[in-house]
Amino acid sequence: MNIIGQGVALGAVNLLTALGLTIIFGVMGVVNLAHGELIMLGSYSAALLAGTLSFPGAVLAAFIGVGLFGAVLDAVLIRFLYHKPVASMLGTWGLAMALRQGVILILGPELRYVAVPIAGSVSIGFGASLAWWQITLIGCAAAVAGAVGVVMLRTRFGLQMRAVVANSDSAEVLGIKTANVNRWSFALGCGVAGVAGALLAPLRTVFPGMGLPYLVAAFLVVILAGLGNIRATVAWSLAVGLGTAAVAVPGSAILAQIVVWSVALAIIATRRKAVVVARV
Repeated sequence: MNIIGQGVALGAVNLLTALGLTIIFGVMGVVNLAHGELIMLGSYSAALLAGTLSFPGAVLAAFIGVGLFGAVLDAVLIRFLYHKPVASMLGTWGLAMALRQGVILILGPELRYVAVPIAGSVSIGFGASLAWWQITLIGCAAAVAGAVGVVMLRTRFGLQMRAVVANSDSAEVLGIKTANVNRWSFALGCGVAGVAGALLAPLRTVFPGMGLPYLVAAFLVVILAGLGNIRATVAWSLAVGLGTAAVAVPGSAILAQIVVWSVALAIIATRRKAVVVARV
């Protein structure tokens, strides 16, 4: 039971960090290596604003602030990197370093902490327990995924996003302003990353280099789920979380990472082989 509880909680963390990345990767073909730093900015928003706005207000501020920052980033940098994997990797890698150094210069390198908004834990049976904040994260992850799904599947903007993904040239001919769709899609992905950072801030120390582990986990989920596939992102986030917990709870976190990544690489290799056979 402890494995299931911890696995679902880890799955919620994976989902929160991967959702913004899958939007950006799926719509614009941008390999965003600065995604971890966007999560970091969301965590700093919670650290700086939770005492003033209350924690829910800080989460909302993280969504709006990081989202608008994303729109600015698109205007000055990201729009030149659409569907250019190598260029986007190099450009966003440089952006990640600039964001980390900018935070150090402005806010300093010291560690910051965010109090857990909901303390305590609840028994889930067989001697296992789950913190109330982990349970809250599971609910928040489901809510964020549902909201993103509604935006992409039930709104006019979501229809435009899917049209741009399918064929940006045809979408432009049909009167869709692809530049605006791309810009606000990137802003949405950044805003979701900000929400993830704010919600995850109470779990870990907030500092400029905190984003890398989240970036690695998010890329693993997105690679397994495929571009812009929200349902698959939910499923693979849960699968990776459960797989990690299944090894980490009886063993160790390091062993869990080795096993999960080995299995993931085997799955990716199998998919590649299947595609090659199909083409032949």
